[in-house]
This record gives sequence, C-alpha cells and structure tokens, in this order.
Amino acid sequence: MPLYDNVGKALTIVGVIPARGGSKGLPGKNILPLANKPMIGHVIDAAKNAQSLNLVVVSTEDDEIADVSRNFGVRVIERPLAFASDTAPIDLALRHVVRTLEDEGANVDIVVWLQANAPTTSTETIEEAIQLMVREGCDSVQTVIPYRIPPQWAWRMEGNQLKPLEGCYKYTVRRQDATQAYHLDGAVNVLKRSVLMESEGQPGQAYFGLDRRAIVQDPSASVEVDDRADYEYARFFFESRTQK
Repeated sequence: MPLYDNVGKALTIVGVIPARGGSKGLPGKNILPLANKPMIGHVIDAAKNAQSLNLVVVSTEDDEIADVSRNFGVRVIERPLAFASDTAPIDLALRHVVRTLEDEGANVDIVVWLQANAPTTSTETIEEAIQLMVREGCDSVQTVIPYRIPPQWAWRMEGNQLKPLEGCYKYTVRRQDATQAYHLDGAVNVLKRSVLMESEGQPGQAYFGLDRRAIVQDPSASVEVDDRADYEYARFFFESRTQK
C-alpha cells in the first residue's frame, strides 16, 4: 500500500535488518532457534507482512545469516567488514544499504531499521511507527519502553562508595516525584533518508535528527536479545503465547 508525503509524492520505504555474525555476548544469536524458526526469521516475517514497506533487506557480512535470510525470501546486501566490527556504528551499515540501492537506480525516502535480535517486533508496531513518521513529517520515530526503576534513583560507584550520579536527573526518594522516563527498546527505528545521509560524520546518534517521536511499547512484550538470560526470556515469551 503506497504512502504519500504532504505534496502527494509516493514514498519508497525500505526495511533494513542489520545482522552481524560476530556477537560475543551470545554467539550466533541472530540465527538461534526460537519458536520453530531462527531468531531473525521472526523479524523478517514481521517486516514482510508490513504493507507499507516496499522492500526488506538484510545487511550482513556473515554467510550463514545470509543463507538463512534468503531462505525467508528477502534480499541480502553484503556488508563490508569495516562496517561489521564490534565498534562500527550502525549508521555506517544503514548508509551502505541506501547507497547500494540508489547506485542500482532505486529511490529511498524512508529507512526502517529493525533489530535482528528483537524477535517480538510485530507488523503492527512497524506500521504504527511508519504511519507516525509520514503523518508528522518528523526526522525519526523510535519504539521505547518505560524505565522499570526511575533513573532518578541511580547512583555511581567510586570503589565501594556510592556517589550521586550528577547530570540531567535530580535524585528523588519518592517514586511519585520522579518524572517518567523512557529508553529505546531497539525494536523499530524509522529514519528519514535525508537526515540519515546528511548526518554522516557527525557524532553520536545525529542520524535520528532533532525532531524525534516515539511509540511506547509494553515492556513485557518487548524483548531485545543480547545474552543468555534475554534468550531464555524470549523462549518463555513465545512458549507462553502459544499456550494461550
């Protein structure tokens, strides 16, 4: 289903699933079995079912991840090794995909970056984030979840001594006095192509732009798998859902 900008131009929206093969916290995490399919397969299927996406691409340097992704019916773009290290910022891989597609003559207006290790990502959430981007004309949309413990309760350590964590959060004792805060859950990130490409070389997460919007997710249904404990919770999530 084509979407249009505020002047009636049809938008080309590309879903990009970056998937490195070199995870150290949980080796091979992106293709670990989870509810009868490899982890990345859940994200690919959710993206393929999103009618607003014109194309779904997996960016990887890993041959096994590439083979699994192709078996799920999506295109694979080989990621340069320089963009696949532990220290390489993710925006390098995203720009590489955009440039590859544009060099082939494709048009890209919006990039929907989906985490391969967020297997609970739903098609509905992907669509909601895209619709918000198109409706508001903002620079980016991210999915977030509330902090379970108020960050205003945070401390830092010097040796074994607790010290105030100075910065943007003022310490408070009562939960009622703490401003509700949110953090990115890694599931869905919708980026305006122009902001992504023009932010190249800028520090931090400049690729999100200045006008950032968010969709709040239910923390119990948002799982980002980085270690064994996350993986076991993801298994529990899918098993409990099939038992309902």
